[in-house]
Amino acid sequence: AAVEFALVLPFVILAVASLFVAARVIADQLALWHGAYAGAYAASIEPDNAEAIQQAVEAETGLSAVTVSTTRNDPYITVSVTKSQNIPLLIFGWSVRAFTLDADVTIHIQDT
Repeated sequence: AAVEFALVLPFVILAVASLFVAARVIADQLALWHGAYAGAYAASIEPDNAEAIQQAVEAETGLSAVTVSTTRNDPYITVSVTKSQNIPLLIFGWSVRAFTLDADVTIHIQDT
């Protein structure tokens, strides 16, 4: 029984670690969607104020190193938010850049 446990344990640890990484990726994607909406709302009020849009996204997501871009097509504005997702390799303390998460929200510019 001890030998079987020793053979199976690495796979169980890998499966549990994979669940934690997947949960973190899902949480970051949800944060990006919320941040893109917050940025789009700020852009609908002040479409030419890139600093306010960036601050709205960063405040809502709570993530560092997010890239925010806007595309204006009157009377709409689209806010795109991207973030490089790194996957930590816990054993060695390294991380691997795996892929990029992104979210886009298009909203009508408010008349002022």
